[in-house]
Amino acid sequence: MKNITLITFATIALFIASCSDETVDPTVDPRDKFTGSWLCQETVTGSPAQSFTITISKVGSGDSVKISNFSNYGTTSPQTYAEISGNSIVIPFQNITTTGIPVQGSGLYSSNGGEKINMNYSTDGQSATAVCTK
Repeated sequence: MKNITLITFATIALFIASCSDETVDPTVDPRDKFTGSWLCQETVTGSPAQSFTITISKVGSGDSVKISNFSNYGTTSPQTYAEISGNSIVIPFQNITTTGIPVQGSGLYSSNGGEKINMNYSTDGQSATAVCTK
């Protein structure tokens, strides 16, 4: 009887463990997969597609990052701030520093077929999409 209880418990534990599709490592910063230089292919409603590079850097010790050259607005002082949660990036409504251009949006990181971030956002009142790859 003791063996049956042990086998039943082990089977239930394995079943529960197999149901989890994401392993979370508390020692890994979720921002790490987003940081670095990304080549973006952006399409803004009513304009031809353009390619440019953005750089994503960590800010502080929380979930924040800054994006330099967001929507190809420049790399020196205009920066856009975003928040990371798992594979998601959220750009809360803000005016890009020094330019005053309003932006907001979100995106999703994927590593299927190479690292990429698919983003949808509004920039200066226009809808835009971007696919950024490393």
